[in-house]
Amino acid sequence: KEQYPYVGTTYRVSEHWQAGAMTRNLPWLVEAMPEPFVEMSEELATEKGIKNGEMIIVESMRGQVKMKAIVTKRFKPFNIGGQKVHEVGVLWHWGYSGLSTGDSGNNLTATVGDANTSIPEYKAFLCNVRKV
Repeated sequence: KEQYPYVGTTYRVSEHWQAGAMTRNLPWLVEAMPEPFVEMSEELATEKGIKNGEMIIVESMRGQVKMKAIVTKRFKPFNIGGQKVHEVGVLWHWGYSGLSTGDSGNNLTATVGDANTSIPEYKAFLCNVRKV
């Protein structure tokens, strides 16, 4: 818990609803969503001294990503068993090639797949957040 005190989740934005190979290479989608970001609550940003738009590192046992911080009212800390638990949201749609490149949130997650479909389970993980 001390090393990775926050819950991370991966998601995508509506501008990148297709496969990354397509959306990272279509100029109008790159213009609409030019770079990956980490979304976090105002409370967590204040605790960590992170300002909106600053570059930060999110790290898990499996890797780390460097992305821009988006401080938002959309994320709020959870109250779980009387304890405050922060969550960060990490986009996964980027990669090393295309018109827009950047770290992928998948670098933070376990490579676990459903036994029947082989669909990856890239949703939740424990992480830490720090300024670059």
